[in-house]
Amino acid sequence: MESLTGMASEPSAKGAHGKTPESYSAACYDIRPAIPEDAEAICALFNKIFPDEMSLSHWQWKYQREQSRAIVAYRDGKLIAHYGGVGTDILLEGGHSTAIQVADLMVDPSERQAVRRNSPFFLMASAFLDNYVGYEKPFYLGYGFPSDRAMSLSDRLGLFTPIGIMHEITWEINGADFPQARNLTEITQANFADYSDRINSLWMRFSKNLAQRYVCKKDAEFIRWRYLEHPAKTYAIYLVTGRFTGKAKYLLVMRHDQQKSMLMDILTPKLDLVPAIKLAKQLARQQGNRKLVTWCSETDITRFQLDDAANKILPVAIPANTRSPGPAPDNQMDKWWFMPGDTDYL
Repeated sequence: MESLTGMASEPSAKGAHGKTPESYSAACYDIRPAIPEDAEAICALFNKIFPDEMSLSHWQWKYQREQSRAIVAYRDGKLIAHYGGVGTDILLEGGHSTAIQVADLMVDPSERQAVRRNSPFFLMASAFLDNYVGYEKPFYLGYGFPSDRAMSLSDRLGLFTPIGIMHEITWEINGADFPQARNLTEITQANFADYSDRINSLWMRFSKNLAQRYVCKKDAEFIRWRYLEHPAKTYAIYLVTGRFTGKAKYLLVMRHDQQKSMLMDILTPKLDLVPAIKLAKQLARQQGNRKLVTWCSETDITRFQLDDAANKILPVAIPANTRSPGPAPDNQMDKWWFMPGDTDYL
């Protein structure tokens, strides 16, 4: 089992804040890294708290990855809390780095109390950030998509502070004609290998437009894992190529629900999103949907707010780690490029 700094067996072991192992223990909580044997209990706790269901295959997809981490808290042999994270490679102002999205924060309702510094929530969050996030840690940055209430709590406890906000963009789809896309291919597991090189080439061209930003890596391997291998949701991936060259022009990832379609991700050679968004509207209408919706970071609303799109601020913050030594939050303000596909739950 992976050990945690400050949670090792030696009484003198110190964490990032000079904490001893006992610093992560209170009220008889056993706080440690999650292991595969915890999976069934984690799924049961998730299904007790959240409206969506987490199956064992969903847990495996999310957490049995080299880049994922999770902390669990037990009391008297019963799982009572969980603090997880889904890691990724990122481009950091043109360079390469890593980040982890905090996910699946949950405490059994019967164990909830005021969130103090001896609560399982605070102890798990501290262990997670002290050991996994910051300078000389597996992940340089921590981020997520917390509600305003959760952001306020994390800020008050000295865990995270807000560095940006998210917007929702909505297009009403009317009966107007849209240009038909030529050379449109839907990417599936069956044909993925035939197009992976073109997806990688498109990602490289797209990422150069965001050389001063923080961007989660969206290469072919990410597209396959995030969308084609998701055990609980179904997505449609569309690749448009040049009529004569066969070169990738843009890639769209969409989720078609009843009444609306969500634009999850977009890759284009340039940050002119107009052609790709017009195609997304066409594809949504072909599904019989009347709305196309997406999310974006506040920095990018002018790129998405096209064709009389409606825009509203979401009650969702973009946070930066303040618990463990790492880059100053002030230097991270409004740096992230985020879309719905960057979340772990949409």
